[in-house]
Amino acid sequence: MLFRGIFALSLLTISSFVLADTVDFNLRNDSVQFQYFASMGTGKLGKSDMHAGLLYVNQDNLLADIGIIVKDDVGKDAPGVSVGAGIKGLTAQANGNTEAAVALGGLVRYAPFPDHRLGIIGLLYFAPNIVTFGDASRYTETGARIEYEIIPQAAAYLGYRKINFSFESKPDATIDEGAYIGLRMMF
Repeated sequence: MLFRGIFALSLLTISSFVLADTVDFNLRNDSVQFQYFASMGTGKLGKSDMHAGLLYVNQDNLLADIGIIVKDDVGKDAPGVSVGAGIKGLTAQANGNTEAAVALGGLVRYAPFPDHRLGIIGLLYFAPNIVTFGDASRYTETGARIEYEIIPQAAAYLGYRKINFSFESKPDATIDEGAYIGLRMMF
């Protein structure tokens, strides 16, 4: 019995050194979002992350996504600025309709101070009609947040997001819109 416990604990310890994972949890009065990021390494294009997420608003508004983003610092000409470009597939319940999309997008992060603990982030994802499925004709996701690194493994943030599906024959479906608070933990 003791051997099994030691073996299980050693596997957990080893796996935490091998993987550079991030868990992101944010909420507001009407919604909660959980995201998991796994580092895929560094290449010519920058640092790659794979992510999977779930946003729950209510029974009529639910979104699940999975994607890849490549991000890196801009360089010495723009200190404190990093950018990312990515693609994600998503499926959603939007006001009782089942929708799906493949969205392209990215983010920009600006750290105004040399220690990079404070960051301002903006993001945009977009899917036009050709890669939006179901009754929807377009998908857009916009957001901005300000984050502060509390310790090297954790950052707290405040943000605002709007996630929307557009339709040609009926009113748009906003899955989530508003301010939220969150915590990102790296391990």
